[in-house]
Amino acid sequence: MRRVGTISGRLLGSVLVVVLAAGCGDDGGTSSGPAPASSPATGADGTEGAGDSGGGDDGDEAVLPVFCDLLSADQISAAAGVTVTTSTGPFDACEFDQEDPRALSGSLGAVDVEAGGGYEAYQSGSKGAMDEPVRHDLDGIGDAAYVDIGTIAGGENLQVGGGALVGGTVYTLNLAQGTGMSEAELVTVSEKLLRLMVDAT
Repeated sequence: MRRVGTISGRLLGSVLVVVLAAGCGDDGGTSSGPAPASSPATGADGTEGAGDSGGGDDGDEAVLPVFCDLLSADQISAAAGVTVTTSTGPFDACEFDQEDPRALSGSLGAVDVEAGGGYEAYQSGSKGAMDEPVRHDLDGIGDAAYVDIGTIAGGENLQVGGGALVGGTVYTLNLAQGTGMSEAELVTVSEKLLRLMVDAT
């Protein structure tokens, strides 16, 4: 019941993960716990976990940031302008929400896009998950940054999917809300959160 307001955000996040990390393992919809696909900080000996994902090239796989390890709930709350609690979700995404399940919630994650079609493919994935999204390119965040804002599955409230490119990695952002936030409000919050993520690494 607590997660009613984040269902759209999780759906969007799952769609993006499936579209962009399509060789990384199971469908992004299940919350099966170990999540080796992007488990950077937790190797068997606590150093680099990049070798954990069952692929061949140990040294070639990107070490992805885990934002719940890098950012506190207070920092995310300050950027979002609301008080949130955080938890680590599937694929090491840092999920945040509020007591009201319809209020703004979301997730902060990271995807290695060098082997998955690149930044343009990631952008196509977020756009394809929404009904008639509006693209907003954001200047001065990482190497490039954007958000798509639109409804999902015919819903009435606007949702957000986007990211910031840093090298060959996209720092991913998904926001869901059921309280009628405006497009301008969501762009402002998105920009602050993406800046926070880039500054944390």
